[in-house]
Amino acid sequence: MGSIRRRPLFVAALAAACLGGPTVSDAGQESRSTAPTVHDGVYAVEILTLRGACDRVYHWKINVADGRITSPADGFMQASGEINAGGVVSVAFRRDEQVANVAGTVDGKIGSGTWSSPTLQCGGSWRAARQG
Repeated sequence: MGSIRRRPLFVAALAAACLGGPTVSDAGQESRSTAPTVHDGVYAVEILTLRGACDRVYHWKINVADGRITSPADGFMQASGEINAGGVVSVAFRRDEQVANVAGTVDGKIGSGTWSSPTLQCGGSWRAARQG
């Protein structure tokens, strides 16, 4: 029963997975250049569930800085991923034993792709638009 209550929270955080995830401590990780990238900015993200029993739609705002993806979330998930110089999005999110994998692309101010969670048995698509 506890995992059912956490499912909406996990999938809501997955919305950040479209281009980013909740904040993660960078302690102990290699530092990257702080030069701005073409993908930097704040994005409005929409997650659609197309398979499984997760909620149908979620909305989220995320930040991209220097190719790293972060979210103004509570930090209740761990994310690892990036948007590379070619606009390819690749992110994995973990919370407890739940996992979500996100893939897609960003071109200009628009991004889209797919997500899936083998642990929640849900999946679908995402789209995002950079604001401003």
